[in-house]
Amino acid sequence: MTRTRARVRRPSFASLTGAGLGVVSAVVAVVSLGAPQLARAGQPGLVQDAVEDTLADSLQADSDASVRRYALFVGANDGGVERERLLYAVSDVQAMAKALSDLGGLASSDRIILEDPTAADLERGFQAIAERIAASRRAGERVQFVFYYSGHSDETGLLLGGVHVDYKSLRAAIDRVPADVRIGVLDSCSSGAFTRFKGGRKRAPFLVGTVAEVQGHAYLTSSSADEAAQESDRIGGSFFTHFLVTGLRGAADADGDRRVTLDEAYRFAFDETLARTETTAGGPQHAAYDIELAGTGDLVMTDLRTTTARLEIAAPVHGRIYVRDRRGKLAAELFKARGSAALTLALEPGDYSVTIDDGQTLSRAEVSVRAGRPGELALEGVEDIPVEGTRSRGSGFFGREGQSGPKTHVPFNLGAGPKSELNAAFEGPIRNNLSLSVGVTDVAVVQGMQAALGMARTREPSYGLQAGVGAAVAGELTGAQVALGYTQAQVIRGLQEGTVSVATERVDGVQAGLVSYAGEVRGVQVGLVSVAGQGTGLQGGLVNVTRGEHEGVQIGLINYADEADVSLGLIPYTKKGGVWLDVYTSDTQVVNLALRLRARKSYTFFGAGVHPLGDDAATDPAAQRSQSWSVAMGFGGPLLWRRWVSVELDNAVGAVFAGLEGSPESVYFLDTLRLSVAFRPARHFAIWAAPTLNLMIGPASAEGQGDFRPGYGWSNTVLTTPASTTNPTASPGTRIDYWPGFAVGFEF
Repeated sequence: MTRTRARVRRPSFASLTGAGLGVVSAVVAVVSLGAPQLARAGQPGLVQDAVEDTLADSLQADSDASVRRYALFVGANDGGVERERLLYAVSDVQAMAKALSDLGGLASSDRIILEDPTAADLERGFQAIAERIAASRRAGERVQFVFYYSGHSDETGLLLGGVHVDYKSLRAAIDRVPADVRIGVLDSCSSGAFTRFKGGRKRAPFLVGTVAEVQGHAYLTSSSADEAAQESDRIGGSFFTHFLVTGLRGAADADGDRRVTLDEAYRFAFDETLARTETTAGGPQHAAYDIELAGTGDLVMTDLRTTTARLEIAAPVHGRIYVRDRRGKLAAELFKARGSAALTLALEPGDYSVTIDDGQTLSRAEVSVRAGRPGELALEGVEDIPVEGTRSRGSGFFGREGQSGPKTHVPFNLGAGPKSELNAAFEGPIRNNLSLSVGVTDVAVVQGMQAALGMARTREPSYGLQAGVGAAVAGELTGAQVALGYTQAQVIRGLQEGTVSVATERVDGVQAGLVSYAGEVRGVQVGLVSVAGQGTGLQGGLVNVTRGEHEGVQIGLINYADEADVSLGLIPYTKKGGVWLDVYTSDTQVVNLALRLRARKSYTFFGAGVHPLGDDAATDPAAQRSQSWSVAMGFGGPLLWRRWVSVELDNAVGAVFAGLEGSPESVYFLDTLRLSVAFRPARHFAIWAAPTLNLMIGPASAEGQGDFRPGYGWSNTVLTTPASTTNPTASPGTRIDYWPGFAVGFEF
C-alpha cells in the first residue's frame, strides 16, 4: 500500500495529540473593493452576468477592460526544530503556480515564489507585489491578486522556520495589497482558525454581484481547526492542493463552459479531499466557509480555452480516473460519475497512461496530448487489466510495484547472490541493516548500508548508503546511492552518483553522472548530458535538457527548457522565452543585427555589425580610420520588467576588424557594457535605447598612419605601450581606448 504521511500538528492540549500536522487545510479569501449597489437592488441576474463577462475578459487578449493577475506563492517545508519537516509544500506551490500560469492568465513576470522563507522574506514579498500592483493601478489596469501558502501553521498563525506569523498580521498584509480583487489560499494545518479571526457571519457562498461593486471577504477552508491535515507520498503533495489543481485544469468544470470558477474549484477539491481522507489515519477533512460579503459573483480562476493541449474524456467513461505522465507521475486524479457529461482536462503536451477504476474492473489506455491535437479517452480505447493485490479499496491507494507486507528483520546479510547468502535462510521479504555481497544482493528494505561488487538492489523505501561497483538500483532511497556503473531509483533524497544516473520520478538533493536523468530535480543535477522533466535549482553539463519548467539556473554549452529562470550557455534556448531579433544602430557600427535567446531572468545574444562610413585613409594615410565590421557575444538580464517598459543590463565581448577586409593585423578586442530601457507596446515588439561604456584593446597605429577608432570615433586613448626598439618589424605597440556611447533600435 502506498505510504500516506499525516503531518500531526503540535497539540494545544492533551486530547488533541492525534490531530494532524502538515499540508491540507486550505483557505480561500476573496476581498473586493467598491459598493454593492446592484446586489442591494435585488438584481442578481444582471450582477452575475457582469461578473462572468468581466472575469472572462480578464483571461482574453481582446477584452475591453484589461484585468491583470498577480500572485505571491509561499511554500514552507520547514516549520522549526519542533516540527517534522514537510516534503511537499514547495511542490504544492509549483503545481499551483503552473496551473495559474498555464490557464489563469498569470504571466511569469507577475508572480513571486518564496521557498522556505523567513518572516522577513514574506514581508518583503508582500511589499514587492504591492509595489507592482500599485504601478499597474496607476496605469489604469484592473488587478486581481492571488496569495497562496502551503506549509506549517497552528491555531493562531503561520510557522516559518519556527517563527510565528499570526493570522492578524497576515490578513493585514493581504489587505494592504492595492488590488481590485484579492484571492487567498492557505493550505496548512489548523488554518480553519483563520476563518474565525473576525467572527464573520455564514451566508450562502458566492452571492451574486459584479467584481467592481462588492466589498467584504470570503474565507474557505478544507478542514476545521481541530481536524487532521495530511499530505500523501502517493500523490506527491497535499490532498487539497492536488485536487484543487486538478479542478483548475478542468475536472471542476461542472457546467461545461470550459471555465473553472472559484466556486467550482473549491467544491471539487472539497468533495475529492473528503472522499480520499475518510479512511486515512489522519481522519476525514471537512470543508467549511465563513463569509462576510455584501455581494459577489463567481470568480473565473482558469480558462480552458486558452490552451489547445487537452485530454477529452468521453461521457460514457466513469469511475475514478488516474492520469499519469510517461515518468509515472500522477498528473491528475478525479472521480467521474456514471452518466455525467464529457470532461476536458488541460495538460502539458506529452504521452499519458490513464487508469480507470469503475468499482468492478480496472482498465487502462495510452493517450497522446499535443498542442492543437487533443487526446481522446473513450471506452472503445481502453483495455482491462488485472487488479493488483496491493490495492486497498478502502483508502483507494495503489501500492508501488514490489511492495509487500511485514518484513523479516535480518540485521546482517553476507553472500554472493540471492540464493547464496544469509537472507536465503529466511522466508518472505527481508529488512537488513547491513548487507554485503561479492556478487548481487537483492533485498526488500535496507535501513543502514548495502554494498555489492556486482549489483545492489532494494525494492521498497530504504534509508542509508547503497553502493555497487556494477550497479545500484532502488525504489525510494533516502541517503546516498553510488556506483561505478549504473544507478537507478524511483525517488532519491540525498545523493545519486554513477556513470549513468537515473531517477525515474524525483531527485531531492544532488544527482551526478556522465549521463544524468530525472523526472524531476529539486537541487543539483550535473553531467556531460543532464536531462530532467522539470527542475528547481542548478542543472549543469555540456548539454542540458529540461522538458518542462526549470526554476533556477542552467549552465552548459547547449541548454534547452520549456521555461527557465536563468540559462547560461553558447546556445541557451527556452521555448517560452524564444528567440528575438534586434536591429539597431550604435556609436561603433551604423548597422547591427543580433539574435537574443531569452529565459525568464537572463538572455544570451549574438551580434554582428558594420560601419562602412568615414574612412579617409585611402586619400590621407594619416587620417583617422573608422570603417569596420564586428562580431560579438553577450549575456544579460532584466533589472525591471513591466507590461509597458523594461530595463536590462548586459555585457558583450567581441572582435572589431578595422577596414572592410578584416586582415589579421587589424583585429581589436571590444567590450561593451549596456544599460537599455525599452518601451513595449506589444507582447513581441519593443523599441529601446541604451547608453554604453566601451573598452577597446588593439594594436597601436604605425608611425605616419592614422589611429583606428570604430564608428564615429568617440574614443579616448588611456594607454599605449611602446613599440619594440630591437625588432623594427614588430608591432608598433598596444593601445587601450575607452569611451561612452549609445545604441538605439528595436526587437521582435
